Amino acid sequence: MTNENYFSNNYVTARQRFREAVAAGGGRLDALKLTPTGPQGEDLTIDIAWFGSPKPRYVFVHSSGLHGVEAFAGSAIQLQWLKEGMPTLPEHAAIVLVHALNPYGMAWLRRFNENNVDLNRNFREPGDFAPEPLPYWNTVNALLNPPTPPSRDGFYLRAAWLVLRHGMPSLRQAIGGGQRFNPKGLFFGGSALEEGPSKLQDFMKEQLAGGERIVAIDIHTGLGRHGEDRLLVDSASTQAEVYRAMRDSFGDHMEPQGQQGIAYTVRGAQQDMYIRSFPTAKVYFAFQEFGTYNPIRVVEALRAENRWHHYGGGDINHPTKTALLEMFTPMNRQWRELVLIRGREVIHQALGLAFRET
Repeated sequence: MTNENYFSNNYVTARQRFREAVAAGGGRLDALKLTPTGPQGEDLTIDIAWFGSPKPRYVFVHSSGLHGVEAFAGSAIQLQWLKEGMPTLPEHAAIVLVHALNPYGMAWLRRFNENNVDLNRNFREPGDFAPEPLPYWNTVNALLNPPTPPSRDGFYLRAAWLVLRHGMPSLRQAIGGGQRFNPKGLFFGGSALEEGPSKLQDFMKEQLAGGERIVAIDIHTGLGRHGEDRLLVDSASTQAEVYRAMRDSFGDHMEPQGQQGIAYTVRGAQQDMYIRSFPTAKVYFAFQEFGTYNPIRVVEALRAENRWHHYGGGDINHPTKTALLEMFTPMNRQWRELVLIRGREVIHQALGLAFRET
């Protein structure tokens, strides 16, 4: 099997390959079934592979697909790992692979879920979903979310003007940080905890109740230079001791989230669930982000697909879907090989951090 063959063409194929590889590797498989269905009426599930202790103290969690259409890279990394074989685990240790955290988005080639919610803005506590003030919201909303089908409307010129006026770091934060005003708009964080995050949270809280050290890597694509990856860490919510240990393990690929790097800060991100659910555990959480294309080009593709979803036909065979998939999973062979190489490297680094003797 060549490296590129680890990448699947669609959600159904990816899920089947993942499940078969888990069974062949002797893992336990749990499937969290969700309410919506895929383009052919197929069931949608968050599939969780479990290797090692059923009640572990030391855990490594590797997850993919929180942002739907971004899932194909993380799925490929997981399939490669399963095919190459799980390591021998120490006592009281477990490896957990979470496949397609947003199966609706993966199946329908959307970044968002069935309610148009960006799930990495949705992991909040009950009562913490009120809209928050956003800088120049009306201007950003008008640019990103026109209530019409996709069309040529001078997006690139208007976006360039905003970059010149506000600067890329500020604009990136204003756009990507999330919003709770427009349910049909990009980066909507939701008004309550969504079904997928709720079921995942309940599963993790039960299964990892005795966890003392939890290392978690969540795979994303889209931000950064083509073929390069960064390990993004929320330094504001990460203990200084934990951050230093992660730096020692992952080296210069580590980057704090904020306006100075490739990413932005968000509330309701997935790491908040781990920190909130396991207050006595040491939680080492990072997003492994693989760069693809220019950020303005990525936003344009997200914008076009979102307009097609809400104000066009919404079917999966539209060119906006194909363009969005390319933005987050380039067909370029070298890019895919780099994803698999770095995916494997980070897994081995994370295993050393999770299961080190201390």
